[in-house]
Amino acid sequence: MSKTRAQIRFKALAILTGGDVGADPSAEDADALDGYIDSEAAEINADGTSYIDDVDDLDDALFMTFSKLVANAAADEFGGKSDDAKARLLRNRIRVLTRPTPGYGPQSVEFY
Repeated sequence: MSKTRAQIRFKALAILTGGDVGADPSAEDADALDGYIDSEAAEINADGTSYIDDVDDLDDALFMTFSKLVANAAADEFGGKSDDAKARLLRNRIRVLTRPTPGYGPQSVEFY
């Protein structure tokens, strides 16, 4: 099951606040996080890390890592400190999660 923008927003806010999130984030927080979600997805698509087609239909495998990446990007606005080394680590994790699996299998041979 894929994750939606609202779920990404909620998880990123929970990471930023240490898990203390109410039912719904405020409109200001939601708008701020939406900007970070869009910019991080665009940057991931542009730099060749991976391709995220639609953040409203994010693969479950990418959910935690992408939410952490968004939280790291938004940390300065929410009273924390963003970390470039952590961002590189999270981007590499996304790269690993989305890499193609080698198709090892039996080799078929034709004799002449």
